Amino acid sequence: MNEKSIKKIFKIHWAWNDDKEERWLEKMSQEGWHLTSPSFVYRFEKGDPADMVYRMDFQSLRKTDIKEYLGLFKDAGWEHVGRFGAWYYFRTKTGGGQVPEIHTDYESRIAKYQRVMYLLVIFFAVIWSQVLTTLNQHRDPHAFWYAVKAVQIIISILMGYAVARLFLKINKIKKEFKSKGRKGS
Repeated sequence: MNEKSIKKIFKIHWAWNDDKEERWLEKMSQEGWHLTSPSFVYRFEKGDPADMVYRMDFQSLRKTDIKEYLGLFKDAGWEHVGRFGAWYYFRTKTGGGQVPEIHTDYESRIAKYQRVMYLLVIFFAVIWSQVLTTLNQHRDPHAFWYAVKAVQIIISILMGYAVARLFLKINKIKKEFKSKGRKGS
């Protein structure tokens, strides 16, 4: 394979914007660039333009459960494209005018964002424990420790923002389904 058939794009994925990420991947496939490896640097391979549907799912699975999980998607017609952390990327061709979904009910869509939020809250707690440890152990006026404290505070603010955005995303999903006449929880 020659270098011209590979494209690498640096892109940060925000958990609350996974639907935008999916649309971007679909657009890339329509332009003939098909995802081969998701990460901070997405890797694409050149091919024929295709109408593909991409979906992302967030799962923290044990190694023993991954094969079964991927098998369920394969049986449902989804191709597993790759994994980045706990995000699993799937695609399938569009067909019959209907866009396939991996989460067909609002409870499973909400559960996905709750799993992300749960891990963020744990990460947030770890960061804050490090901030408190640093503040208590290093009462040293050196600029390095001020920088460490500033970075920890910035990360904490970003984590708080992410949790808030995920909370808003969950509420939006609940409102969408309630407005369609379905039961909400």
